[in-house]
Amino acid sequence: MMEGQRTYYQKNGKFEATVSTVQRDFGFKLPTSFSFAIRTTTYSAYSYVIPNQPAYTGQLKAYVGATFMTPGQNPKMITIICQNTQPGQIRPADPSLVLGSFTLNPTGSIVQCGNFSTQISASIVNE
Repeated sequence: MMEGQRTYYQKNGKFEATVSTVQRDFGFKLPTSFSFAIRTTTYSAYSYVIPNQPAYTGQLKAYVGATFMTPGQNPKMITIICQNTQPGQIRPADPSLVLGSFTLNPTGSIVQCGNFSTQISASIVNE
């Protein structure tokens, strides 16, 4: 879904806010064991994936993916996918784009997962 958001933004100058449209436009089938939702802002899109079948809710973890447009003259698109640290149906906290104030990266832009979630390995993509 994050790749779909990136592509949609590049073609339309905004993020897509409807799961069914992203699914249709990019031809993928979403698993029925999860519920999906999207929340968009002017400069970001968040895709939520929450376990929805009672047999799996205590075993599966929830996810959130985010796509951010960095501010400035030469904006870049950055994505990240985060997984809750505990299984269940709790929506993960939103990832955030941290600009310049992060002490380990004072001049750049980074993304980070929200509380009680961890980044999925190799999920950060910059363009």
